[in-house]
Amino acid sequence: MLGPTRPVPHQGTRARIVHFGGELEPGVVVAVADEGRRLGVRVRSGETLEFVLNPATARFVAEGVAHGPRLELLGD
Repeated sequence: MLGPTRPVPHQGTRARIVHFGGELEPGVVVAVADEGRRLGVRVRSGETLEFVLNPATARFVAEGVAHGPRLELLGD
């Protein structure tokens, strides 16, 4: 039986935010909505950033920003 090929997002999942230019920022998923297609991620500063799943690329991208950061899920 096949399982998911990448981490399934849930609260507590470790993540990495990749900013334009390659800067990496660690984060943790604190909210999951819309059947896993919308995530809230808390970063080191305490701020929560919102990401949505882009259906064309299957990547989580910053909500409302055309060329903003993208999210990589790292697992537990």
